[in-house]
Order: sequence, then C-alpha cells, then structure tokens
Amino acid sequence: MARGNRYRKYLVFFVVSLALFMSSVDSTIVATALPLIERNLRADLNWAGWVITAYQLMTLTIMPLMGRISDEWGRKRIFMACVVVFTVSSMLCALSPNIYFLILFRFLQALGGGSFIPSATGIVGDYFQENRSQAIGLFTSIFPLGGIIGPALGGWILDVAGWKAIFLVNVPIGCLVLLLSQFLLERDPQFRRTRVDFPGAALFAGMMLSIMYFMTRLGEQPGALASWRSWIWPAVAVLFLILFLYRESTAGAPILDLSLLKTPAFAVINGLNLIYGACIFGLMAFIPYFGQVTYGMSSLVSGTLLTARALGMMGMSTVTSMLLNRTGYRLPMAAGFLVLALTTLGLNPYWRPPAIPTFWWLAALIFVSGMGVGMASPSSNNAAIELMPEKISAITGLRGMFRQTGGVIGTAGIVLVLSHFPNKVAGFRTVFLGMSTLLLLAMPLIRLVPDGRRAAAVGGRGKGIEV
Repeated sequence: MARGNRYRKYLVFFVVSLALFMSSVDSTIVATALPLIERNLRADLNWAGWVITAYQLMTLTIMPLMGRISDEWGRKRIFMACVVVFTVSSMLCALSPNIYFLILFRFLQALGGGSFIPSATGIVGDYFQENRSQAIGLFTSIFPLGGIIGPALGGWILDVAGWKAIFLVNVPIGCLVLLLSQFLLERDPQFRRTRVDFPGAALFAGMMLSIMYFMTRLGEQPGALASWRSWIWPAVAVLFLILFLYRESTAGAPILDLSLLKTPAFAVINGLNLIYGACIFGLMAFIPYFGQVTYGMSSLVSGTLLTARALGMMGMSTVTSMLLNRTGYRLPMAAGFLVLALTTLGLNPYWRPPAIPTFWWLAALIFVSGMGVGMASPSSNNAAIELMPEKISAITGLRGMFRQTGGVIGTAGIVLVLSHFPNKVAGFRTVFLGMSTLLLLAMPLIRLVPDGRRAAAVGGRGKGIEV
C-alpha cells in the first residue's frame, strides 16, 4: 500500500514533478539565451559555450552516482539538498559579474539539477507502490514536456526581462518545492554508508575538462597547435583516461561496467551513441543561436524551433516503439540516421527555398529531424538491452554516458569551428556539412547491431520496452 493518504501522495507527485520540470526547462532554456549572454558579459563564443557544456558535463558526471546515493543516504535528504543547491546556484548565476563566474555557478547548478531525476524517481516509486510503473512512466514524461515548453518560455522571458531572469525564475519555484518537501515527504530512515565511486567520477570529469579546455584554447589562439603548451592538455586527458579505466576495472562499485564494452556489438552500439550525442545533443543546443545570428530571429521565435523538434521526437518515438517487433532495430536506426543527416544538411541557409518563410522552413526541418531522433532512439536503446537484458540498469547508464559524452564533445566542437569563422553563417555551413557527413559515415556500422526481429518472432526479448 502506498504511503500516506491518497491526497498526500498526489501532492508529493506534484512537488517532485515541479522540481523535475524546473530542471528540464533549465537544461534547454540557456541555449536560447546564449547570444545575449555573449553580448552582455562581453564574452567570446569560446567561453560562452561553456555555459552549456558545463551543465552537460556535471550532469553526465553526477547522475550515475546519485541513484545509489539516494537509495542509501535517504531520498528526502538528497532531494532537498539538490533543491537547495539548484536554487542557490540559480540565484548566483543571475548575479554573475562575468562569464567565468557564470560557468562556475552553472557547474554548481547542474550538481543540483542533474541529481533530481534519480532521487525524485525513487520518491515516486515509494509513494505509488501499487501502480509504480504507471506513476514512474507519467513522471518521466515531465522531462520531455520541459523540452517542449522550455525553449519558447525561455525565449519569452528573454525578450521581456533579459538573460538574468531565466535563472531568477528558479528561485521562488525552488523555495516553494523546498517548503512543500519538508512538510510532505516522510522522514528518511537512518543514514547508511555505501560505496560510491567518487574517484572514478572525478577522473572522468578531469578527462573531459582537459579536452574541453584544449578545444577552447585552439579556438582562442589560432596558432595554438604549434605550441607545446597546448598539447599538455591532451596528454593530461589521456592520463586521466588511463587512470579512469584502471579505477573502473578495480573498483568495487564502478560507475562504468567495463565488461560490457568487451562485447563487439556493445562497442559498436555505444560508438553510435557517441556520434548520436555529438550530432544531436551538440547541434540542437545551437539551433536558437543559429536562428538569431543567421536570420536575426528574436529569442522567442528561435527558442520555438526547439519546441518543434521535441514534438516530432515524441510522436515518432511512440510509433517506433510500437513497431519495433515488426521492423527490428536496424531499419529504424538507419532511417533515423539518414533523416538526421539530410535535415542537418538542409539547415544550410543556401538550401532554403525563397518562396517559404524562414521560420516555417526551419521549423519543418527541425520537426522532421525530431522524427529522425524518434526513429533512432528507441531502436538503439532496445538493441543494447537485447544483448544482455539481465543488466538493463547498467546498459541504460552506459548508453546515457556515451550519448552525453558525445553531446559535450559535439558542443565544444561546434564552438571551436565557429570561433574560426568571423562570418558565423559560413561557420554553421561547415558544422552542418561535417555533422551530416559523420552521420552518413556511421550508418554502415548499424549492420553490426542486433536486428531484434528473430527474438520477437519467437516471443523473445525484442520488444520496444524503452523510449
């Protein structure tokens, strides 16, 4: 039986959903604000891009740890601590005097925001034990809802009140969530010690930070490749990678199960996940920036472009998941990658038909690209699980880790390319061509992915079990 009375548990659901929605909106809203932040803080794009990648990197680093921590240390403790960190850091972001402080506070903000999902999901599961799967399914739909509303809402806030307001809006919401959580959530059991791979997470973060700083240095100093000082950072990244792999092979509770990567099919799938993350997460973070610097769109209009992507993705994900038993995994993956490659190439300004208004042309392309994501994502998710369903949690974490890593590298790569083009339109043409080419070159690897249809035909595991 669920805890508390019926009304209380629905109030709990509302509170944790509000926190997740706040985090979801914040993960997309900053992309819309990037040009304003760049101008108002007098920062070049090399450092302004860190406002996005800092949040991505910290989220990637902290999420694998927080599920275990919230299970052992107490869901209420962790959830409320995350709310405090997210709310305080949001206020600090708004008060940042320069781009460097803003990047620092974005790391801190992601420490809170990236931890909402594991602890909040556990709370929902505890309070809805009799229908846990339905409640968690409804709860997880909050995050894509933020992806639909967030960009347009952020654009409106930016047009009305400026970039600082997108952070300040979190403060009253966070205070409300904190107050309600204190009264509604039941007290946690006694604190329990658990093994958490903090050293592994720190080594991984160090590796990624070294790569990101190396790319930033190349963007700031065109001749940096000729300097030996620049190459210190790739060397440091390699050292961190070696130490990370050693740590994960010996740790009692590693954040990355290296045994899974020894299977060739797993290596292929996660290589595709890395490319997918770079081309989709990285590119889509810059769509509002592209609309503003190329076509002079307002923050509201450019943010709405990401809403079109979310709508296309959600609809097609549902259809693809229902058809996976018939289509298998390879066909929708290949179709998704092809659609993504063609729509990315089509974003080139020279391809826009003069008779079609700019907004509607871009919105249509990005909506179709969202459909491509909706084809590729469920099929690739289930293809990995098909190989070893008894390790579904580890596989899901691994998939997310590779995709988010690709997103961080892709975002930093786009900033690096754009920094070498005084004309940002020409820079975006190069980005679109490069990413579409990478997606097309990755398509032959899909033949090595498990097909899934045979298992479905014999009543096996080839079902669309995850979107």
